[in-house]
Amino acid sequence: MSRESALRRWMVRGLIGLPLLLIAAAIGIWASVRASLPQLDGDAAIPGLSAPLSLGRDERGTLVVEGRTRLDVARGLGFAHAQERFFEMDLTRRSAAGELAALFGEKALERDRARRMNRLRARLTDRFEQLPSEDRLLLLAYTEGVNAGLHALPARPWQYLLLRARPQDWTPVDSLLVIAEMYFMLQSGSYEVGFERAMLRERAGDAVFDWLHPRGGRWDAALDGSQMPPPPIPAPEQLDVRRKAEAPSTTPSTTPSLSEPASGPPARSGAASAALLRPTDDDDADGEDSAAPGPGGGGEPPVLGSNNWAVAGSRTTHGGAILANDMHLGLGVPSIWYRAQFQIGAGPAGLRAAGVTLPGLPALVVGTNGHVAWGFTNAYGQWYDWVEVPRDAKLVTRTETLEVQGRPAVTMEVRELDSAPIVAEDGPRRFALHWIAHEGAAFNLDADRMLGVKHVSEALAVAQRAGMPHQNFLAADSDGQIGWTIAGRLWAQPGLPQVYGRFVPPAAMRKDWLDPDRAPQVLSPARGQLWTANNRQLEGAAGELLGDGGFDLGARAQQIRDRLSEREKHDEASIGAIHADDEARFMKTWAARFLAAARGDAGASPTHKAFVQLLENWNGRADADSAAYRLVRQARLRMLDTLWTAWTLPALGDRQLDPKRRIRWRGQFEYSVARAVDERPMHLLPAAYASWDALLLAQLDDAAREIAPDGNLGAATWGVQNASHIQHPLAKAIPLLSRWLDMPSVPQGGDSNLPHVTGPAFGQSERLVVSPGREELGWLSMPGGQSGHPMSPFYGAGHQDWVEGKPTPLLAGPVIHRITAHRD
Repeated sequence: MSRESALRRWMVRGLIGLPLLLIAAAIGIWASVRASLPQLDGDAAIPGLSAPLSLGRDERGTLVVEGRTRLDVARGLGFAHAQERFFEMDLTRRSAAGELAALFGEKALERDRARRMNRLRARLTDRFEQLPSEDRLLLLAYTEGVNAGLHALPARPWQYLLLRARPQDWTPVDSLLVIAEMYFMLQSGSYEVGFERAMLRERAGDAVFDWLHPRGGRWDAALDGSQMPPPPIPAPEQLDVRRKAEAPSTTPSTTPSLSEPASGPPARSGAASAALLRPTDDDDADGEDSAAPGPGGGGEPPVLGSNNWAVAGSRTTHGGAILANDMHLGLGVPSIWYRAQFQIGAGPAGLRAAGVTLPGLPALVVGTNGHVAWGFTNAYGQWYDWVEVPRDAKLVTRTETLEVQGRPAVTMEVRELDSAPIVAEDGPRRFALHWIAHEGAAFNLDADRMLGVKHVSEALAVAQRAGMPHQNFLAADSDGQIGWTIAGRLWAQPGLPQVYGRFVPPAAMRKDWLDPDRAPQVLSPARGQLWTANNRQLEGAAGELLGDGGFDLGARAQQIRDRLSEREKHDEASIGAIHADDEARFMKTWAARFLAAARGDAGASPTHKAFVQLLENWNGRADADSAAYRLVRQARLRMLDTLWTAWTLPALGDRQLDPKRRIRWRGQFEYSVARAVDERPMHLLPAAYASWDALLLAQLDDAAREIAPDGNLGAATWGVQNASHIQHPLAKAIPLLSRWLDMPSVPQGGDSNLPHVTGPAFGQSERLVVSPGREELGWLSMPGGQSGHPMSPFYGAGHQDWVEGKPTPLLAGPVIHRITAHRD
């Protein structure tokens, strides 16, 4: 046989064998991933059970846990959480503790260093020992269930196979770290803004600072009816942007910066990629264009928050109070929440509760127990102090060790002033962050006692004692009562005048805790309705106690309040319809300003005539097919960005022209811009423009070019920009997997300053409507599905109903899978 013949034969064998090898490898991968599927039927062993436990699932994967005692139900929930979501739970605890590099390697070190400055694993290890025995037992029971569920999987969760890593058992302290991660997610943006505010006040002075950071205006919708007076317009000698000013003495190179990187949705799930460790441009929380809308770059900063509202029995057709809640968070696959229904005990003495849980915790976060329903929105009070550290201050230095996959561990030193870590420096100046989440009393499991309350007054008392990130807490009960309070422990000292936009000395650090019985609350309001949407709620002494950590503009809250007031009597359908309210009442005010300017120039400019026609025909809604809404929205963003840059340049210098380093405007800046546009003070008009109308038209022109570079403005609809992009974290690392792992992309209506909050990867993470005692008529919709395993029948289950706005029943349907668990 010739060498050529032998070579051809081996080539033929190779060509035949290679596909077979690839097929065999694919089958091997498929089998390995399938082996980690959660158990749905049969028997299981869980340590510590006092009696057999049932774990049922309906067609959407809703978990129905039926147990003899609360501790048994916690064990069952832990078992299911671990089977469905252990990898996401692992990332949550690691993110809070600054331990991601041990799983992902060196790419996660920067994030770990920033988080480790807070030393939360060490703090919470101490805190666990101080918890009441009831809380410790609940965490231990949940931990037993988690580890039983993890070890019952035939193979480790599939993500660890790809990472070539092994999961570590859960501990009770890890559950406290899950609470800590929620503190980061909901409050770290506020303390970063607080640092920028203090820096800006120092450089701009009080008058200009107050103008740049007004605390209220026409969109206020506080529960006490208060409205904040607008700050005076700065005089020309205080701020004149038409006169060339000298550069500020503080140059950008000496501007202090935080060690903590910009915050985003929590690292609750992911794979071995830097894309999973920090937010990217296309993950902006409110769906802004990644392109800069103004000369300095930026856009509307995201507000991680929620809506909730309630009406008393006096305002409903059936006499029962009704609660609605939708929490606005980053959206992914699986959902951040996990649907569950508890049945604790049997017979008349038994308790049934339904709602959403957070994997990593044993509690029902939002839901109903048949007597009381409750929900949350983020409360943007000032839960921190920025402390300027004296040069001669006595500091404690602690050494932290960071494990790094694939390389030796590294150490870092954390310097603390009275337990507050030093996280920023400016030449010789040092700044410590005193954050309420550093305090042990800010963590407990009191919120779990919500399962046993029977009246709104009891629910408010539980919320006021809960160790959790501070929330606007709304509750409704089966007697028709409704109420509001701030959930989470509060500092006793009023903080607003002393710490708002200021660096404080060590002596001004707030330390004492407020007696929970003195926490602000509203019980049984005269009008029979309550609402919150991350806006300011109170003025006076109570408002000073809460402070201002960056409240959102009140437009959402005001529209919800007004919708509630439009009807004398409500039912579940009318309450639920507010979830989908796309009317753009806020943006209509900007459409009127731009339309007036365009009409004045329509005769001279065919482009401006086209703007007039587009805006006059707009239906006033944030519809997916609306080009007019997108144009007005983008032009407004440019307007705010242009004026923010012009008004801050005198104080902050050229750093405001650098998109990566500039300080960004916040929602309430709207009040000052709208007032300037309406009253037209010439000394606040940027020098490049001859008139305020010229400025308005320039923003319209530039916005049109940005959203429709081909000139086809009619095709540049809001839905094109706001199409959903709800991803599995692995698809962020490996885009080729998107077609199999991600939810389908669809154009969306809604936006950030109206009740139906949407963004490509941000929005209503759940929609709840319930009247306690009438749960069979309640509904609970969620995006992204229940299971994190792509081969699970519950992967993406319920997502399409959420997309279409269909009410998904709150209570579980017939059980189609059941596990019976026994004591190990």
